[in-house]
Amino acid sequence: MKLPPLRLLACALLAYVAHAQSPRPLDLVPANFKPLGANWQFAGGFGGDPRRDKSLTTTPGTGVLVNNPTPSARAHLVTAWDHGDLDLDVDFLLSPGSNSGIYLMGRYEVQLFDSWGVITPKTTDCGAIYDRWDATRGVGKESYDGTAPRANAARAPGLWQHLRVEFRAPRFDAARKKLTNAKFLRVLLNDYLIHENVEISGPTRSALFEKDPEAPRGPIMIQGDHGSVAIRALEARLLDTPPVTTSGLTYELYNGAQKAIGDYATPASATGSLPQFTISPIEKFGKAALVINGSLHIARADTYTFTAETRNSARLLIDGQTALAPLEFGADSRTLTLTAGTHPFRLDYHQVRAGRPSLSLGIRGTGLQPQTLTYVAPSNKPPAVPKAILINPADRPRLQPGFVPFDPKKRLYAISVGSPTGAHFAYDFEVGSILRVWRGGFLDTVEMWEGRGEPQLAQPAGPALTLNAKPTVALLERSALDWPDAADALWSPQGYTLAPDGTPTFLSKLGNLDIRDSVVPGADGRSLTRTLTLTGRTTSWETHILLAEADVITPQPDGNGWIVGDRTYYLDLPKGGALAPSVRTRNGRQQLTVPLSGGKVDRTLTCTLVW
Repeated sequence: MKLPPLRLLACALLAYVAHAQSPRPLDLVPANFKPLGANWQFAGGFGGDPRRDKSLTTTPGTGVLVNNPTPSARAHLVTAWDHGDLDLDVDFLLSPGSNSGIYLMGRYEVQLFDSWGVITPKTTDCGAIYDRWDATRGVGKESYDGTAPRANAARAPGLWQHLRVEFRAPRFDAARKKLTNAKFLRVLLNDYLIHENVEISGPTRSALFEKDPEAPRGPIMIQGDHGSVAIRALEARLLDTPPVTTSGLTYELYNGAQKAIGDYATPASATGSLPQFTISPIEKFGKAALVINGSLHIARADTYTFTAETRNSARLLIDGQTALAPLEFGADSRTLTLTAGTHPFRLDYHQVRAGRPSLSLGIRGTGLQPQTLTYVAPSNKPPAVPKAILINPADRPRLQPGFVPFDPKKRLYAISVGSPTGAHFAYDFEVGSILRVWRGGFLDTVEMWEGRGEPQLAQPAGPALTLNAKPTVALLERSALDWPDAADALWSPQGYTLAPDGTPTFLSKLGNLDIRDSVVPGADGRSLTRTLTLTGRTTSWETHILLAEADVITPQPDGNGWIVGDRTYYLDLPKGGALAPSVRTRNGRQQLTVPLSGGKVDRTLTCTLVW
């Protein structure tokens, strides 16, 4: 039966996937917590200035859960449900200098901390897997077993940040003896991978159960005693469905070229049983077809998605339903709803290309972590280390022309600019726009130079914030019209010049209008200041400058700039400056623009991007 959801929030602030005693899984529903302390409250958003205020001022509503600890109210937030293996997603926002943490199973902490601007993160910085603590180790040695993030992916105070954790619980035998440690398979902060396959030998410092033995399950705990923090959109996918198994495996081998999947003109050249789900009966080379029949054992009714990795054609039928549809080279993934129990299946593998046979079948479900169905032979080879060809500016800016990855298509006429301050950006000559900004490592050019350099992409080597690829300066017949996606026919890139310190200024023309575009990183690496100088004459059409585009753009409380997106980044304006942008809405999106008056133009506009 279904457990009744406790509807604490109308807009589903927090959601979790749980399973009742029956095998039928529940849908995502608003989560419930153990009684909230006085320091936690539901809110609709923020008043005041979360960028600068130590305590978060709230506005009425639901959708956000805010913690403002006081000397008398410092309770942690604890879920009323436990978990083992899970994938966790959560948005969080920190006030300046704030400190909190998310404890998986109430024991293993991922640190939340205002680490904005930190060059080399430590085990106390945002995203770190926090240290364990043992006073008996001696003075100065109490902390151990923590893991610092690979890079500082933290954003500025007052901005929403996103954390994704793929966590696997420790394993125990029947006597509760621990067999394997808890493991963080992957941790991503603001979509940047900061941890991969990190084991933790026991509870981290200040855990809910720091002194208790480890256990197979536990609640999520969010620290509430250190500093102000807000959370929203917390989704925990509990991966507690037992693995799928197979049995009764038999095979039929058809040697030689075959017409198509299931169309085998000759009798089977070999038949037999299989101890494992594998395509090993096919010879190492040569065309052939292999049919495997067997039973698939599902522990819990759910929707299951099937995948295949192969350079040949494959089809998978379960209960006569298509789970993998054959392609000329490969198979098309399908999703089936399967009941608990035993399901007959048939796999057809068609070796149509010369070379070694290869097939890996995968399955995943709502509560089932991704699993490989086909047998994988153990290997003594160490895992392959990803290759990298890094460029890092040590004492001067570095400029690297090259294709820049950018959805929906890579930008072909672009350049990446790195700074010793650690703040970098990619610039598109075709439209005169800043495509993205990032901090940390500058550039990985392995896809440009390794082998044939097929993708030819210059990849950011640090955590990036993606902007847009629309023209910065555009001509509109009327100001109410849509902003163009491509440069005007009158647009002409003119290259760039270099300042004595190596900082570039990009040059372009729009008809008779000359444009100089200078982008300079702040000395602390926390920002980029953009200065646009426009001189000459405008056309008969209206000339506008696009400073930012997002779903929503709102003024900063101090009146000196704008909050772009859903608290994604800040755009600061000089105090007392002449820049007076306005917000317009087109097709559900807001654009921060500055119009240029007709005729002769001599204007300089400056703004600073902070993230």
